[in-house]
Amino acid sequence: MAQFNGLSRRVTDDNMKWFALAAACIALFMAILDNLVLNVAIPTIADDLNPSTAQLQWIISGYTLVFASLQITAGGLGDRLGRKRMFLIGIAIFSLTSLFAGLVDSTAMLILARCFQGLGAAFIMPLSLSLVSAAFPPEERGKALGIWTAVSVSGLAFGPIVGGFVVEYLSWHWIFLINVPVGIAAFVLTWSVVRESRDESGSAATDIPGTVLVTAAIGSLTWALIEAGERGWGNSLIIGAFILAAVLFVVFVNVELRTERPMVPMRFFKSRTFTGANIDSFIVAFMISGLAFSLTMYFQNVHGYSPIKSGMTMIPFVIVMMMVAPASGALVNRLGARVLISVGMVITAVSCFLYLFAATDATFMTVLPAMVVMGVGNGLIMAPLTTSVLNSVETDKGGIASAVNGAVRETGFAFGVALLGTIMSRTYRSDFNSASSIKDLYASGDAGVATLLDAIGESITAAGRLIQDQARFPGLPQEMRDAIELASSNGFISGMHLSFIITGVTMLACAVGSYFLINDRVASAPSPEEAALTGETLAGESLSAAD
Repeated sequence: MAQFNGLSRRVTDDNMKWFALAAACIALFMAILDNLVLNVAIPTIADDLNPSTAQLQWIISGYTLVFASLQITAGGLGDRLGRKRMFLIGIAIFSLTSLFAGLVDSTAMLILARCFQGLGAAFIMPLSLSLVSAAFPPEERGKALGIWTAVSVSGLAFGPIVGGFVVEYLSWHWIFLINVPVGIAAFVLTWSVVRESRDESGSAATDIPGTVLVTAAIGSLTWALIEAGERGWGNSLIIGAFILAAVLFVVFVNVELRTERPMVPMRFFKSRTFTGANIDSFIVAFMISGLAFSLTMYFQNVHGYSPIKSGMTMIPFVIVMMMVAPASGALVNRLGARVLISVGMVITAVSCFLYLFAATDATFMTVLPAMVVMGVGNGLIMAPLTTSVLNSVETDKGGIASAVNGAVRETGFAFGVALLGTIMSRTYRSDFNSASSIKDLYASGDAGVATLLDAIGESITAAGRLIQDQARFPGLPQEMRDAIELASSNGFISGMHLSFIITGVTMLACAVGSYFLINDRVASAPSPEEAALTGETLAGESLSAAD
């Protein structure tokens, strides 16, 4: 313990901000990693725990649902009760539930552990950002947030790699257990060197109704997006959940406008920069989730890559982005955030169109240029985007602003998988069933073959080389296997190409909008008149009233 006390004594006003950045990034990497680290382990977990299809889905989705739903609540609590304190609580929850998840032997307990992991991540994600915002002055935030962004994206990209390595050489339990020493290190470093900060304006949120409403609204929306791909967009439960989310959001806004100290100050959205940056965050998350969803299956299903090899295909994207992101953060003060964001979105859109060269007979080198270009584009976008969100509100409100942005991003991730996944699946089914070779097989009149074709054609996850698995599909003639593999692979490629076209066009439109919405000014505290218009009471007003 003396060693940590010695470290604490070496923290000065000059270097404290870098210690805060290091502590924030360690915990952030751990939480972001768990967004995707478990995906490649699902087949192994299915063999071990024998869950139902719905349970298997919620091992993944339980984390996302809680993570998205509670970020705004966590950010508000950090602003009010202390960001360092709430950040430490988040690390503790995440580490303890990771230990629990690594030791469970039942599906129900694993789902429960994943939900509580999401709770810990909901505190870690926004508060890591607000700790950095509080530690760095506005003119230095760009560089710091470039590093923060690089760590954040590397966590997403390394998730499948780490998961694949652990599953292949250890066991799926270690996917969770490796979080424990990382969490301990993050906790000790934060406790030792990070200074406490909170909202000192006197307008920190105290409204419980607003907290409950926004949590329920985001939870209902996220649940609907997660389940839409499985149940269908026209399912009554999905429609009901979307309607419920819309109603709750409307009620939430009305409550916030009438609350003395709202959870989310509605004046934030009067800022074109804040609104524009959050729209951009949603679109970028939408794009990244669609990319990860399609490329993972492309390399594994179409080209037969192992999980770890498939995860490693993302390394060029990660390396380029980790090089560009800190540089773009340093350029924010020189070129302005909106220029970097707009240029980055155009470059990213170009990369989406470059992915159209991916085909059944393509090699990794064929898609490598698209990955490199996308790394450049995303590297230019992320740090200026986060800087814009934080600079569009006063520093005291950094926690809740970053929490809103985090919730928007997570919703974008869920929406990307739901919408692009649905578009890909429908295109896949249409192309597969219309292939002449598949029509000929149906025309043979063999009921067993028809049942097999129905199963392959219904699920895009069955596309590609799965049909070549002799253990799963015994007794099929090789000629039939080859015909089904080619038709299903071509159907998958068609769906993937359409998703990239949609994403590329959306990114181009967003690039234009960003240039006109985002400005490069740093926000100051609102005037009493501005605060009064949104129902907020500033500390000075409260004191005047008391006098």
